[in-house]
Amino acid sequence: MSGPLAIIAGGGALPWEAAALVAPRREVVVYALDGEADPAPAGIETHPIGYGQIGRLFKMLAARNCRDVMFLGAIRSRPDYRRILGDVETLKLVPKIVRAIVGGDDTIVRNVMALVEAEGFRVVSVEDAVPELLAPAGLLGRHGPSEAQRADIAFGTRYLDAAASFDIGQAVVVAEGRIIAVEAAEGTDAMLERCASLREAKRFRTPRGAGVLVKRAKRGQDMRSDVPVVGAGTLQKVIAAGFGGIAVEAGRTILAERAAMIAAADKARAFVIAL
Repeated sequence: MSGPLAIIAGGGALPWEAAALVAPRREVVVYALDGEADPAPAGIETHPIGYGQIGRLFKMLAARNCRDVMFLGAIRSRPDYRRILGDVETLKLVPKIVRAIVGGDDTIVRNVMALVEAEGFRVVSVEDAVPELLAPAGLLGRHGPSEAQRADIAFGTRYLDAAASFDIGQAVVVAEGRIIAVEAAEGTDAMLERCASLREAKRFRTPRGAGVLVKRAKRGQDMRSDVPVVGAGTLQKVIAAGFGGIAVEAGRTILAERAAMIAAADKARAFVIAL
């Protein structure tokens, strides 16, 4: 890899955490999506970019000799066609952009990456650029799952593997052998909030501390995009919904704010495990 790493930043702390980890060994430039990215911390070169400035983005990348591009952070809403009709450089790309944003979520991501690479850039994965963000195998903290929770993890893993071809989501909540919720378009956090509401409404009656959130990449997932992410906020929602912990896939799941997540798990006697 040569030249600076470009990070296209969506929402959340993850793009900034990645930039801080990469910076000591490689120059990094963040292009923060308007309306999506969180405010930039001090000391990181950052340029705001709108959906209507895709052509400008490509020119900026070329001017900074950023050949490697990584996408990180949440995209809270799919842009409509009006938001891509921006600068002159972008107008030239409209036919390609329209083709790229048609389809399901996985199709859109693949098409956008193909568009970027067709302009001469290389889309890199977290494993390529900042592997220390990925979960190592084993327990992350002092507490582990019980035998019943391990059985729930195995059940949830089988479900996610079976559902992978339907492009539904990356997470499921299982408690005492029962699927409580499946992640869909709402995302993991909203799914967990729904679980808390279901518990309050007594739609399931497993004791607090039972059950687990299982989150993992789909079989065949392109690891340059949409890598599963869990962090301290995810764990807090798991605890609030009354479940015992989180199980992820080692080497294929990003741990955001890892130290804070592990500290919170230890304090709550919850577990985080990467299998």
